Amino acid sequence: MELIREIFIAGLLLGGLFFLAVGALGLIRLPDVFTRMHATGKCDTLGAGMILAAMFLLVPGLTDKVKIALMGFLIATINPVMAHLIALVTYNRGQPPAKGTWTLDYYDYGKESRSEDHLEEEAD
Repeated sequence: MELIREIFIAGLLLGGLFFLAVGALGLIRLPDVFTRMHATGKCDTLGAGMILAAMFLLVPGLTDKVKIALMGFLIATINPVMAHLIALVTYNRGQPPAKGTWTLDYYDYGKESRSEDHLEEEAD
């Protein structure tokens, strides 16, 4: 039974490492702020959650388990909110998305808009 538990914990740790590495790779490779924020926001939340779940199974004391659960709760709530805030500030400052990105402008009462690159292509 102990072997199965340790294999499960190793799987959680490796899965968390994988998602954190993919998030870091997305931060380096993706073209603009919006896609970079999306990659890091999703992957970091999942990766940190998996690593915290493994830690939760490893620590023996109730106090430590409560601290880890609190860290998981804070990461799961704060990380998506901050990713949304970064996207909103970037949008409000007028940062254009990467070339070829289609957007739906929710802040303009649902009118469909496209990046300037598509508008130039259609004009030709």
